[in-house]
Amino acid sequence: MNEVPKQQGGPPPSLANSPDSAAEFSGRGRKRSWQRHLRTFGSLTAASQVESALSFATTATLVRLVGSAGAGEVLFAQSMATAWFLLCDPRFEDAQQRFVPSEQLRGHGRGTRLYLRLFRLDVAAGVLATAVGVVATVAAAAIGWISDERFWLFLLAVLAAGAATPSGSASAGFAIADQLSRLGAIRLLLAVLGSLVTVGALLVAGPVGYLAATVATALVSTSVLTAGACRWVREACGSPPAGRAVTPSGLMPFLLKSSATGSVSLASDTGVSVLAGLLGGPTLVTYLKIANAPGRLFSSFVSPVATQLYPRLARAGATGRRAAVMRDALRSSALTGGIGAVAVVTTAGVISALIGLVYGPDYTVLSTSAVVLLAGSALRGTVVWCKVLPSALGRPGIRLTFLTVEGVCQLGMLIGVTQVWSNAESTALAFAWGSLGLMCLSAVGWFVVLRHLAGTLSDANTSPWPGRLKAPRGAVRQES
Repeated sequence: MNEVPKQQGGPPPSLANSPDSAAEFSGRGRKRSWQRHLRTFGSLTAASQVESALSFATTATLVRLVGSAGAGEVLFAQSMATAWFLLCDPRFEDAQQRFVPSEQLRGHGRGTRLYLRLFRLDVAAGVLATAVGVVATVAAAAIGWISDERFWLFLLAVLAAGAATPSGSASAGFAIADQLSRLGAIRLLLAVLGSLVTVGALLVAGPVGYLAATVATALVSTSVLTAGACRWVREACGSPPAGRAVTPSGLMPFLLKSSATGSVSLASDTGVSVLAGLLGGPTLVTYLKIANAPGRLFSSFVSPVATQLYPRLARAGATGRRAAVMRDALRSSALTGGIGAVAVVTTAGVISALIGLVYGPDYTVLSTSAVVLLAGSALRGTVVWCKVLPSALGRPGIRLTFLTVEGVCQLGMLIGVTQVWSNAESTALAFAWGSLGLMCLSAVGWFVVLRHLAGTLSDANTSPWPGRLKAPRGAVRQES
């Protein structure tokens, strides 16, 4: 983290106006803070759950219409496109959330200027990656590496993934402007409309029509989120001032590490689908997608906890409040761990009926795999803070190292099980048990990391802000 002079006396302006400070002096402020937390969590969770449920419904419709092999072709094309953008498109959202607020404290509108600058870079990188991906797909079809049918699937998948690349930066804008509740509502509406369009296109034109619809819906969603993010950041931080923007100290190293961390995190899931398609064929891709559905639904339910923890942990780390970091992390672990235990026990009794109802009776053989993978997601949920803690404390390289090791182990395990088991059902079950063991080791490791990172802090009442620096009008107030 960047070192700046300490302030003598009371808390810095950003903390004096924060919900944490208000809770210390007013019971009414504490009540308002909890109400705002619950409202934000409810909005983000509703959006995540609806997005996941509609995604499952769309996948189920795809499987029922074209079978496991046909659905696997579509899912494989989408995984390949995602993998391409993981390699070529940087992620700016963590850097935006960390540096825009501090830049805003340097002067009215400077946060807006930095946010827009990073957003434009994100868009430019996405356009370049999309263009190269399209050229590569056309070249692969021209020399006969992919069939004509796969060409259209791959081309549309690349265009859809490219259209969605700025959505991360757009979502970061809502977080910076303290509009996460509004973001949840917008995402929910876009998810419902997008699902109606894609399912309709699937029923009318098959897989190609489905992927063409995902391109259109991705463009619309990105445009809506971008317009909203830019508007709210300008309202919170003010119009950008004239003059040349100065890159904040430490931005580029942080950006490189956080972007690599985001790529590795997403690459684990995408890499599994790609590798499963290459080693086990499209049927294995579909089986793993179905077996992973309950776990993904649970992950989407608890992920807003990490979104809300980020600014709290960042503030606590900036002021050296070790006890606050440990308190927030352990409380969230207790909450999500209890929810995860209930989810696993409840799901185990009904999963077979649910899979048969949604995907068809032929896929009930995946019930055990689904419960085991859900248990792994529940274990990961107990350390939901691992997504944001290293970055919040200025150490994104720790999560990068952790996720790299974990991803390599997961892909290596998939290679091993595909060599031992020949049918897709047995391969999926073996992979599920291996993933559960890996998640056990991962959860233990993250608690060790928590103790280490918290140990680097002191409980001294210090502030990272200069003594004479006052929060400018329109300064960012992040979600606590």
